[in-house]
Amino acid sequence: MEVDIREFLKEIGREKLVAHGVLKRIGKQYQLRGTSIGPLQDLMRERGVTRLVARDRRWFLGVDGEFSNPLAWTQSPVTEIKRGNVSQLQEKGNVFKNQKHHINPFLNDKSNGPEVSSDPPGPEVSSDPPGPEVLQDSSSSFSLERDLQRALRRNIEQLEPGLKITDGGTERTVDAGRIDITAEDGDGNLVVIELKAGTAGRDNIGQILSYMGSIENPEGKGVRGILVAHDFDHGSVMAAKLVPIISLKAYSVQFTFEDRG
Repeated sequence: MEVDIREFLKEIGREKLVAHGVLKRIGKQYQLRGTSIGPLQDLMRERGVTRLVARDRRWFLGVDGEFSNPLAWTQSPVTEIKRGNVSQLQEKGNVFKNQKHHINPFLNDKSNGPEVSSDPPGPEVSSDPPGPEVLQDSSSSFSLERDLQRALRRNIEQLEPGLKITDGGTERTVDAGRIDITAEDGDGNLVVIELKAGTAGRDNIGQILSYMGSIENPEGKGVRGILVAHDFDHGSVMAAKLVPIISLKAYSVQFTFEDRG
């Protein structure tokens, strides 16, 4: 499951993030640093989140250590990568470099009494254009995906007639991450179902393909994927056209009303 990092951090709360070592108070700021990565990934595993993203910043961090930060920079003689695995970095903090004001909602949080220092914020260097705009529910993209998963598990045939859930009611862990829902269709094919609360992009096509390639399949059954999202950007639609074993399904939220008095 993929979640916007800002909503993920808000969902957990500042005090718990500090207690887990994700945030460290330095002067006026609660910062994400290189040492934040391990504790952050632990919280991701605890909540079944495979990737934290900030699509408008073209940033992500996976529970497997894969990351992208086009604004990363370093003052060391070694040129650091801007996309790859955290294990390849000499300065782990480059995962968050120059994104801190955008991906950390608690950076300048003043709700815990007076500030204790006047340290200035670090440099912010950015010349890259933002990525595509995505739908963001500022209150709960994380909760939305949980609710969507629960609703689908109760009514899986609404997604596709003949589908049967085969994961025992829990997300399945594979080498590439955690599959939201694993099912089998009427023809006996394994079906990997990935859920996205907002707008899905091309990265989500690659994500579900990696899950499909990682799933245990000793009987050699056919494997297909269903990506469920509120909407799909142009890149994801074009990519899916060339991958016929992936279906795109858009969900909508409807309200019903009844008299109670």
